[in-house]
Amino acid sequence: MRAWLRNTIAEAGGIRIDVSDSYFDALYRIRTRGNYDVVLCDYILSDSRDGQQLLEEVRRQKLLPQSAIWIMITGEQKYEQVFSAVELAPDDYLIKPISPDLLHDRLGKAWDHRQALKGATDRFEAGRFEEAIQFCRIESRNNPRHSAGFERIAGECLMQLEHYQEAYDHFESVLALRPESPWAKLGKARAFFHLDRYDETSAIIEELIHDNPDYLQAHDLLVKVHERKGDLEATKSLLRLVLQKNPKSLTRQREIARIAVATNDMQTAIAAFALMHKHGRGSSFVRPGDFCSYAAMLIQSGSKPDLARLDVLHCDLRDFHRNDADYNSAAKAVAYAIALKAGNRQVTAEAYEKMRQALESADIAEIEVDSEQSMFMLQAAVEMHDEATACQMAQTLYQDHVGNQSMEGRIGQLMAAGGWQEQASRIAEGAKENLRQMNAAAASLAGNGQLLEAAEEFSRLAEANKNVALYLNAATCIIKCFESAAAGQLTIDAATSKRLNNRMQGYLNFVSLRDAGSHRLDQIRKAWSVTEH
Repeated sequence: MRAWLRNTIAEAGGIRIDVSDSYFDALYRIRTRGNYDVVLCDYILSDSRDGQQLLEEVRRQKLLPQSAIWIMITGEQKYEQVFSAVELAPDDYLIKPISPDLLHDRLGKAWDHRQALKGATDRFEAGRFEEAIQFCRIESRNNPRHSAGFERIAGECLMQLEHYQEAYDHFESVLALRPESPWAKLGKARAFFHLDRYDETSAIIEELIHDNPDYLQAHDLLVKVHERKGDLEATKSLLRLVLQKNPKSLTRQREIARIAVATNDMQTAIAAFALMHKHGRGSSFVRPGDFCSYAAMLIQSGSKPDLARLDVLHCDLRDFHRNDADYNSAAKAVAYAIALKAGNRQVTAEAYEKMRQALESADIAEIEVDSEQSMFMLQAAVEMHDEATACQMAQTLYQDHVGNQSMEGRIGQLMAAGGWQEQASRIAEGAKENLRQMNAAAASLAGNGQLLEAAEEFSRLAEANKNVALYLNAATCIIKCFESAAAGQLTIDAATSKRLNNRMQGYLNFVSLRDAGSHRLDQIRKAWSVTEH
């Protein structure tokens, strides 16, 4: 089949054609040689890998430009169901046996479509979203055959710019012409979600899922709605349903493991991580923290197969991430877990010290260490009775998660297990005080007349902490920005004005859900209604 495809492409005018016989060889060629215009990929690659996983890995790492064409080839007549279910879909798919005429026809259509959209996708990839929107609006009128593609890119640009209300209106106008466009319905729901209008989001998504039960991105958004509303059991149940449709989705396995931990369902969490590491060996989708989280669960469960599973994790890190500095501390963490399970105190102490040093080295090298790696280090520090390191990790974690009750509870439980409740309380209060100081810094910017800078700082704090007071402060700052603009004391360009308007709508919706009776919210609403914006 590979030889036949190569000859057929050559006869059609292909100049540089590479052939690969495995998932990892294909990934290596794409990563090192890159810039392929077309990829023809068999759906079935091996017992544990498929073409869809390769496509997702390539797009996640941005190894090919958006203009590159990806066509999946399969012998499965039912592949259309898979094609409709995936969120990162190929440009087309072909069912074996394939004739040269069919290949030329489908490849030609995909090429024409990609080339028509290339001006828009190039601008999108470069982050020139306003320019891309204008380009899409002009080309949508001049090139109606590809107008749906331009409209879709324009909607994504508006989402990237945080122009959520305008994005909602855009997707609504698309649906007026194409009422059955699933992507436009999803876009409309995503815009509402970012405006914190969760009930409306649910209504749109439930209708979309009813009409398109395999549209997994719609399920994903409904998962986020359930979690944002605090219904973790519904979140977990829906994730299970989605994973039945696509069990190789590594990000969803991580999500269900996270929710399972929050609901004290360790068996579900372990099962999810087991599938993630089975299907994701060598994938960048499996992050360093995933190795640490899984290793921590295997230590706690106490079942006999755990040591063997830890050895498998150790081999995966050695075989696939040996020279990757981002995974160095995770490798040391798994080595520590193996030593701990083996019960040799000296070897465990040595492994612990290597893990601690690896985290210090990562900090010096400015390598990002995620929360689960820090949480594993905190747990290890408790096991090794290392108060200084435990307090250091607790401080890092508390600062990152002020107001996150789930994370604060996990940190507090671990510190209490070491007998350091007082230290934990002191560190937590310090983190809150630090947040207050950050809030004060933003207020100081506003007091010094740097209103737009203050608005950005308040926005960053609000989004990071999901705190009602910060949202109200951010809303107040936006009102001051527009009041100053109306008085001629401040200039706000069109793009910034749109962003601030959309943020304000989100802030008001968020606070109305969390604290509907807030007197300050009423004052801000009244002030906003009479402010020129």
